[in-house]
Amino acid sequence: MRRGPNQRAAPDPKNILEGLTTALVVLDDDLLVTYLNLAAQDLFGLSARQAVGQPLRKLIRPSDELVALCERALASRLIFGLRELSAWVAGRELSLDCRAAPLEPDGGLVLELNDTERDRTIRREAELLAQQKVSRRIIRQLAHEVKNPLGGLRGAAQLLERQLTGSELTSYTRVIIDEADRLAGLVDNVLQAGGTRHPEELNLHRVTEHVASLIEAEKPAGVEVLRDYDPSAPPVDVDRNQLIQAFLNLARNALQAVSEHGRIVFRTRVLPNITIAGVHHRLVVSAEVEDNGPGIAEELKETVFYPLVTGKPTGTGIGLTIAQDLVSGNGGLIEFTSRPGCTVFRIRVPAINRRATASEAG
Repeated sequence: MRRGPNQRAAPDPKNILEGLTTALVVLDDDLLVTYLNLAAQDLFGLSARQAVGQPLRKLIRPSDELVALCERALASRLIFGLRELSAWVAGRELSLDCRAAPLEPDGGLVLELNDTERDRTIRREAELLAQQKVSRRIIRQLAHEVKNPLGGLRGAAQLLERQLTGSELTSYTRVIIDEADRLAGLVDNVLQAGGTRHPEELNLHRVTEHVASLIEAEKPAGVEVLRDYDPSAPPVDVDRNQLIQAFLNLARNALQAVSEHGRIVFRTRVLPNITIAGVHHRLVVSAEVEDNGPGIAEELKETVFYPLVTGKPTGTGIGLTIAQDLVSGNGGLIEFTSRPGCTVFRIRVPAINRRATASEAG
């Protein structure tokens, strides 16, 4: 049948499978791989050419429980599932939700694999983004509310200072003026944090190394600064100055956490198959700061990115809020893990997708 001028061709089922974030593997009756989608290729760390023909037992270890599940599905022609299977895949220990469904009428089955840790990470990212939106609104409202009375306070102190010419009391008015200026500068920094982006293609090591050199100059003699960079890191498209400010906030927090003696590690890693703000990225570059300080208190972990939340007696509680705002504006996200002796903050930003760029050019 010929299609009319306004009729579209039906989508290719293979293209639909390739776009799924769930890993799908098609196996024959001998449990040999006959097809796997892009998400499964990322999961196993293999291309389709490398994986096709491989036995399931070779891809997942230990595999006895999963193989038994598939054999049961083949024998009964029914669907079977398995939750939170602990297994090693491509050198990583994962927790997988598995579902085996027979294929009719040609035989074989389709195996669906969901990385439960990845699902938890996506939920956590959604929570962080929701926090960030609330924090941005709160802190900017607060900044405007603070800035207006600061001008009046400074002006009154200046008038009083003129009336007290030659008096020792002018030292107190000078304190008021200086503190008002300091707070006004802090408010300006908050209001300008999400300013206009000027993105450029760069290697994220230009950011990490710049910040590492600043921390080297600021640190006490008893603090050790180490670097652990992934030389294969692809370029990213970000505002260099905004990323430097965000990474510097994280690094100075680490420096304060270790105090006079400790260790700070600047690290970069390339991560495959990561979702940020609901968008799936084949490659993400992670810039990390690790310190061996006391860690973040449990009661602060859920709110650490909110404004005015701090575990430091002299902290303002806005450094992490501003950093998250800057990174989010560049399409990324800050995450962290913390326990006594090991706190790691990670700035994750998408790598430039050369494949997409080439297809757009074509």
